[in-house]
Amino acid sequence: FFAFKDRIRNKIIDNKISDEKVYNIIKNLVKADSIVLDVGANYGQLSILWSQCKANVTVYAFEASTYIFSILSKNVSVNSVNVKPINSFVGNFSKKKINIKKSILKENYTYGSNRIEIITDSSENSNLVNAIKIDDLIFDKKISAMKVDVEGYDLDVLKGAEKTIFKYKMPIIFECNNQYGDGYPNLNDFKEFLEKINYKIDIKIDEINYLTIPK
Repeated sequence: FFAFKDRIRNKIIDNKISDEKVYNIIKNLVKADSIVLDVGANYGQLSILWSQCKANVTVYAFEASTYIFSILSKNVSVNSVNVKPINSFVGNFSKKKINIKKSILKENYTYGSNRIEIITDSSENSNLVNAIKIDDLIFDKKISAMKVDVEGYDLDVLKGAEKTIFKYKMPIIFECNNQYGDGYPNLNDFKEFLEKINYKIDIKIDEINYLTIPK
C-alpha cells in the first residue's frame, strides 16, 4: 500500500517478472530436491517462483530491510510455498546485531535498490538486524543455485560463503554495480576472488549481473 511508486511492486501487480533474465537463468539451473539461496530477495517474487520450479525445492530468502521483509513474509505465506524468509544482513562477518539505515522510496525507484548503510547508533531511521555469513548455516540438501543482489555488498556475501561454495560448487549470479563509487568492489575485485575459489565468469547477463560457475 505504501509503495505505490515502487517499480518492482508494480511489475508484480501487472503479473510481470522483475529481473526476468536472472529469473530464467536460475530457473534452468534449479534441480529437484535441492536448495536455492536468494540473497537480497526483496518482496520474494523470484524466491517463490524458484521454489515451484521442481519438486522438493527449498529457497532461503534473505532480506535485510525489516519493512521489505514483512512484505516478503506475507507473500510467502499467501502463496504457501517452501521458502524460508530470513531477516538478516548477509556479508562476511556474523554473530552480532547491526543497525542499518531504513530504505526510503524517494531516493530510488524501489525500496530494495537503496544502498545498505551500516550505522553505529539506533534511531527511528534504522533497523536492528542480525549479521550472518552463509557459512554460518547448515544445509540439509544440495545447493543447486545462488543469487546475490545486496547493493554493493555482493563480494562480501561471496567471501562469507567461501566454504559453502567449495562444498556445493553451485552456479552463482552476482551483481557488480559501481554506482556507489570508491570503497565498493569492481569487476576485477570479483575476478580475483573467483580465481581463488576456482570459479570463472560464464555470462554477462546485463549491465550489472554476472553468472559465475566452477572452472
